[in-house]
Amino acid sequence: MSWYEQYRSRYARLKQAGKPFFPYAVFKDMVVVSLILAALCWLAYFAGAGLEDLADPTDSTYNPRPEWYFLFLFQALKFFPGRLEPVAAVVVPGVSVLLLLLVPLLDRGPLRHPLDRPFWTGLGLASLAAFGHLTWSGYHSPLINPTVEKDPLISRGIRLYREMRCAYCHKINKKGGNIGPELDRSAGSGSEEWLAKHLRDPQSVTPNSAMPKLNLLDDEIQALVAYMKSLGEPFTAEAPKLFTQNCASCHRIGETGGEAGHDLSLIGSARDKAFIKRYIGDPSKTNPDSSMPGFKGQLTEVQIEDLSRYLAGLGR
Repeated sequence: MSWYEQYRSRYARLKQAGKPFFPYAVFKDMVVVSLILAALCWLAYFAGAGLEDLADPTDSTYNPRPEWYFLFLFQALKFFPGRLEPVAAVVVPGVSVLLLLLVPLLDRGPLRHPLDRPFWTGLGLASLAAFGHLTWSGYHSPLINPTVEKDPLISRGIRLYREMRCAYCHKINKKGGNIGPELDRSAGSGSEEWLAKHLRDPQSVTPNSAMPKLNLLDDEIQALVAYMKSLGEPFTAEAPKLFTQNCASCHRIGETGGEAGHDLSLIGSARDKAFIKRYIGDPSKTNPDSSMPGFKGQLTEVQIEDLSRYLAGLGR
C-alpha cells in the first residue's frame, strides 16, 4: 500500500471517529473570534489609538516611521539605497509572497511533523528571525532629525486658527484675507490681557469691529493668545545685519545667502523662537551631529534673542 493510500485510509478512520465541522468547530471559532473582538473593543474604548499632531507640511524636521508591523521593511530599505529601493520595497516582498504560495507545491512529502521537514522548517524559522531582527533594528534605529517638543499651547492655538478658518479675515506672512489686521504684524504688540479681551468680546475692546463674538472657552482663548504672541515678537533693525554678518555665509534667506546650511526662508513655520534661540547658542545640545558652531559667547544674549525673533518670524 502506497503512502497516499495509507493517508486516505487513516483520514477516513479519523473522520468517522470525529465530530462534524458544523456546529462543533464553527462554535469554537465563534467563541475565539468574539473574545478577540471584545478585547479589541475594550482597548479601543479605554486605551484609544496613539495619534500625533496634525500634519504640518512645512515642518522639515519630522521623523517618519511606519507602524511596528512594517518596521522590518523600513529597515530593509537601508540595505538598498538610492535606485535599489524598489528591490526592497517591491521585488523582495513579492518573491517572498510568491514563495509562500508555492510551498504546498514545492513541499509535497507525506511527513507533516516539523522535525521531519528540516529544510522548510529551518527556512521558516530563519525568515521569522530575519523579520524579528529587522523589526528590532528598525525600532532602535537613530532618528534622522532631532526631536524637539513644541509648546503644546501654541500647537493647539495653530489648530484652532485653522479649524476656525481665521485666515478668511486675517493674514499671516501675507497669506489670508484683508478684512482684519495682519496678525504677524499687530498681534505681537498687544498685551495678553488685551488680546484675551478682544477674543472674548471684540466689540467691547474695539467698537465697530467687524469680528463677531465667537463664544470661545477660556482655554481656547489662552491657546490662541499664545499662538498670536508667538507670531509678532518685535526685533530690531540690527537683527537682519546680525544674520548677514554671522549666518549668511552658510544659510540662505530668499535669494541671498550661502548653501552650505539649510535654507532658513521658512524656518519660522517649523520652529518657534525658543528652539531657534537654543540652537543659535549651542547647536550640539540639540543636534550632536551638527557642524554649525555655537554663538554663545560670540554674540551677547540680547543679540541672540534679537536674531532668534527675526528668524522666528520668517515663513509664518
